[in-house]
Amino acid sequence: MRKLTPILLITLLAAFVGTVWSRQRGADPSEHADSSSSGATRVADNRAGTPGPKPDAVKPTPLTRTLRTVALGWEFLAPGVIANEAPTGKPSDFKTAGLDVSFANAANVDEIESALAKGGGEATGADIAIMPLSSYVASYERMRALSLEVFFVVGWSHGREALYGQTSSVLAKLPAAGMVKLAAAAGKPETFLALFLLDLAGVPASRVELVDPAARAPLSAVFRSSKQRAAGKLLVTSADTPHLMPLVAVAPRGFIAAHGAQLERWTRTWLGGVKHLADDVPAGGRLVATLPGAPPVVGIIEALGQVEFATLRENAVAVGLAGRSALTLEQIFTATWRIWRDAGVLATPPPEVVPLHTGIVAALARASSGTATESVRKPTAASGGKRPEVLLVVRGPEGKLDSDAWIARIGVVAMVFHRLPLRISIKGDAKATQTVADAARERFNLPPSQLVVAKRTTESTIEVLSQP
Repeated sequence: MRKLTPILLITLLAAFVGTVWSRQRGADPSEHADSSSSGATRVADNRAGTPGPKPDAVKPTPLTRTLRTVALGWEFLAPGVIANEAPTGKPSDFKTAGLDVSFANAANVDEIESALAKGGGEATGADIAIMPLSSYVASYERMRALSLEVFFVVGWSHGREALYGQTSSVLAKLPAAGMVKLAAAAGKPETFLALFLLDLAGVPASRVELVDPAARAPLSAVFRSSKQRAAGKLLVTSADTPHLMPLVAVAPRGFIAAHGAQLERWTRTWLGGVKHLADDVPAGGRLVATLPGAPPVVGIIEALGQVEFATLRENAVAVGLAGRSALTLEQIFTATWRIWRDAGVLATPPPEVVPLHTGIVAALARASSGTATESVRKPTAASGGKRPEVLLVVRGPEGKLDSDAWIARIGVVAMVFHRLPLRISIKGDAKATQTVADAARERFNLPPSQLVVAKRTTESTIEVLSQP
């Protein structure tokens, strides 16, 4: 029996080793890789709000066809059209970058959706869409299945949208309760501007009644053009809120994953077109006017005057990769979603992760040391003249004021009204007011002239003033 015991133990040990070996051999070899990348997969799925492929399931591939772009406005196409213009005897900048590109305009968001659904493989389709962020967010639920992500800030609206009032003080003296009538169309950029300003002033979009744009109301949201005027007093335009109304380039998440290298070259070449456009805007307008279906060149040049195209540095600041901005693209997306939902334009909660792809901007910033040091446009300095008017008042809470939260609020308002002075006040405490103003300047790198400390501190407010 003693001789059998070692033999039995050896037999059992061999059986155990054989069982373990067979299990490992039959296991899925990608199991460990899947578990190690589960966090990245979860983020990628949440960014679009719908289940999607894992990041490592989409490999970069060459693009052997035309890279097609569609925009919700002819003027948005100007830098790209310029970069695609071939000088006599030379290839265009896009050709030099190894890209065959095309540019087209869409009359409305429905056409944008249709073009993106078809894809760039069709002549009437598109891979990239350029549109106001507010329009993108307003249509997000309809286009959710396309899994679109913002990968670049093309520029900002500069005076295209405006808010008019029956009196110059209507925005500064809004009722504390009840509904406020706004003549505007739901889902439009000019309506978002108006609702955002009302929200800042303490009137959420849920308290705003939208009436016919042609109706007479205390406030009117207007898309400004030579053919459209509104009655009443001009209060604010998007030129007064230079970084609140971004124009963005979006593309399907899968396309970005598969063709990130081409999108990086597209973006770099586009930025070159921005510089050329700045040298000769009329020439850029004339080139856009040659596109099929384009309006007369006069209208395009007028529209170009209402757009500020973005630099790479401004993109880095907007997506939170540089600077100390209190108003990033992610924050604007979140605020836009909340306002559109309060207004009934959207019905669902926002995506768990803002659909923002920062990789292309980050790659360009790393590769371009010259662009990385270029400065962001500075706000217009206040000048002497007549006494400024109060355009809008942001009021603090009734109870004890949280200094850090108030400083953050000052930063947001200062970034929204980047070119207008603000008057700061903390109820009953002039010394604390000065301390908070100094802290806000330091935290957000604000120009000293933008913040003015109020002489009377009867309530906690941030007053937005007109240019003196």
